[in-house]
Amino acid sequence: MKFYIYQVIAISIIWFGMAFFFSELSEASKIIFYIVSSWLLFLIVLLVKYVVTNRKVDK
Repeated sequence: MKFYIYQVIAISIIWFGMAFFFSELSEASKIIFYIVSSWLLFLIVLLVKYVVTNRKVDK
């Protein structure tokens, strides 16, 4: 679980930095921003899935 949390934190920091300068990004940089956004959402889904499955096992 630590792996997911650390990766979400690291990608979130990168995403917030890119979001802050979004208006100054070139077209190629915007594509990278969308890829990072997709990866961040994917990691959040994996983290939620991990938490939910472990919660069911603990009960």
